[in-house]
Amino acid sequence: MEQSLTKTLASKHKISVSKVYKKYKAEIDVEGKKYKGLQVTVSREGKKPLVATWGGIPLTWDVTAPIEDEMKQYAWKRSELERRLLAQTCEQCGATRMTTKIEVHHIRALKDLNKYTGREKPQWVQIMAARRRKTLVLCHTCHMDIQHGRPHRRNKVSRSRTGET
Repeated sequence: MEQSLTKTLASKHKISVSKVYKKYKAEIDVEGKKYKGLQVTVSREGKKPLVATWGGIPLTWDVTAPIEDEMKQYAWKRSELERRLLAQTCEQCGATRMTTKIEVHHIRALKDLNKYTGREKPQWVQIMAARRRKTLVLCHTCHMDIQHGRPHRRNKVSRSRTGET
């Protein structure tokens, strides 16, 4: 690790590794023992100096060290895209999974939505731009319409028909 640090610093400052050692070498005192290491101190007006230290860690075996090898349980939350997919509803026409299969339309970058200048933007572009998202969950029909540049054919299904309130 020390070698990696000194090579990184040498490359950053455009000096040799030996000059890094000469410039930043320090003796670090830990519990009465002296260790060789690297140290940088930046003095500041009216404040304590900033000190960055590498080294000074005794690498001795500690038989009494506690072992913490239990796996911690995490409650993972679903991402926004996962929740949108699990809703099983087309975000353009409102069709549900029961009527058609659900697919995801993806664009490379949000800036691609700006290429529709001088004319009215399609509904799917307006939805993605308003949400600032690169993905749109769609039914198969809406996805094929977007992929092939056809105008939107379906009317938005009312919430009462989809079973939502």
